[in-house]
Amino acid sequence: MKRRCDQWGVPYEKVSRAKVFRRDGWVCQLCGVPIDRVIRFPKPLSASLDHVVPLSHGPGTPGHVESNCQAAHLGCNSSKGNRV
Repeated sequence: MKRRCDQWGVPYEKVSRAKVFRRDGWVCQLCGVPIDRVIRFPKPLSASLDHVVPLSHGPGTPGHVESNCQAAHLGCNSSKGNRV
């Protein structure tokens, strides 16, 4: 993640995935459906960390910081792409 942040010129801080998922109650913030902790990557309903404002939007965006991360299903996150 650090390398991607450097590539896009955005801030980076170490983010605890577990803390973000607990904060969001293990509910996908994109579709509102609970995330099953047992389902593993690469299944579409597996857990993933979504950036509210994508890193690819470049300098001036929040970057990889806890406040810009949210819980999401992998499929929902992939469908969102680099949109806000």
